[in-house]
Amino acid sequence: MPQPVYAVIAGELAEAKKVSHTHLGKIPDILRESVSQVNKNLPRQQHFDYETIRMDEFLCISEDPVSAMQALILLASDFRYRSYLQLNIRLDLRLSLGIAAVELLKKNLRESDGTAFRIADENLRAMKRNQRLIIMTDHEDINEEFSVACGFMDILIHDWSDEQAEALFMRLAGKNQMEISKELDISQPAVNRRLKAAHFEAIEGFIKRYEAVISRYISK
Repeated sequence: MPQPVYAVIAGELAEAKKVSHTHLGKIPDILRESVSQVNKNLPRQQHFDYETIRMDEFLCISEDPVSAMQALILLASDFRYRSYLQLNIRLDLRLSLGIAAVELLKKNLRESDGTAFRIADENLRAMKRNQRLIIMTDHEDINEEFSVACGFMDILIHDWSDEQAEALFMRLAGKNQMEISKELDISQPAVNRRLKAAHFEAIEGFIKRYEAVISRYISK
C-alpha cells in the first residue's frame, strides 16, 4: 500500500542575522499568529500543523498537499504584514516545500521523519540568500518546472509592501474587493491598486498551476 503524500514546509526567517535580539525574540509569537490566521481562513482539512524549532526556524505539515500552496502564500503575506505592524521592520520568510511521503509521523514534528521532511529540510539549507520559495518532490520533471516558477515568485514576493501583502492575504482568503475595502476603510479602487501592485493575478495563476501539477502527481 503506497504511503500517503504530505506537504511539509521547513521555514526560517530570512536574513535573521540582521534582526536585533529583541525583535528576534518576538518572531515565534508572530509566526504562531500568522499560522493561526491562515488556518482560520481555510477548511479544517487544509490546516497546517505547526511547530517552532528555534527562534527563527519552524516546521509545518499539511495532509492536503494540493491546497498547500495557497496556504503557504497566505502565510508569507500575513507574516510580511504582521511583522511590519508589530515590529515596524520589513521581514520575509524563506519557505522550502517538500511534497512526498512521510514514513514516520509523530505528534511532535521535530521527531517525525520521511521523504517530505528530508526534502524540505535539505532544500532549505541549500537555498540562496535571496530566495524565498522552493518546491521539491521526488520527481525531477516536476522539480524543474517549479524551479523556474519559484524564480519568478521570488521577485514578486520581494516586491510586496506591507499594505499590498495585507490586501493579497484577504483576497486569497476569499474576500472580494468591496469586502476588503470595507474592512480596511479604503476605497475599492485603492484595493484594486494594491492587488495589482502585489501581482495578485500572477500569484493566483501560479497557485492554480501548482494545484494542477500536484493533483496529477498524487493521482499517479
